[in-house]
Amino acid sequence: MFNIILGIYIIVAIVVIGGGAYQLQRSSQTTAAVLFFLGALVLFIVFGNKWFGSSSSVFSSTPVSWPPTINTCPDYLVFYERAMPDGTKQDTCIDRLGVSKNGALKMFPADGVAPASDDFYFSLGSRRTDTAGRNQELCQRAISAGLTWEGITNGESCITSAGPVAPVGPATPSSSGCPVSA
Repeated sequence: MFNIILGIYIIVAIVVIGGGAYQLQRSSQTTAAVLFFLGALVLFIVFGNKWFGSSSSVFSSTPVSWPPTINTCPDYLVFYERAMPDGTKQDTCIDRLGVSKNGALKMFPADGVAPASDDFYFSLGSRRTDTAGRNQELCQRAISAGLTWEGITNGESCITSAGPVAPVGPATPSSSGCPVSA
């Protein structure tokens, strides 16, 4: 099926390239007309391929999944490989800015000294191996920590491939007046 926007783009390209080159040629600027023609042709081809060249292009009728990739950590958190007392390493995220809405995830100390308390670490470990199940588990953990995570949770409900779903639990106001999941 022919994309109408692509047709309009082609017509605009022909008018701009032809009209610009014609105006320069009429004013006896043959070299400028040739350079304009070649330059504009290359630009229209490059942008045409970028915008209309694939099924994930800007003007494609096929929807593009969002986000294209999901970050390793929740929004504004930083990946941190935590050394456990038994010598193993655990993949976690730390909050260097204090973005946890309910204070469940404490801000990592500015001096960089790793505290022993689990309250400073957002664990990335999951018991689930399937992507949807893992994302659901991480979503629950992010919501309980008062965090948002593009592609996982908006802070109140989990994001699935079909879009946001209902909040994870009954929301009750906290002491600060913000809803938290039970």
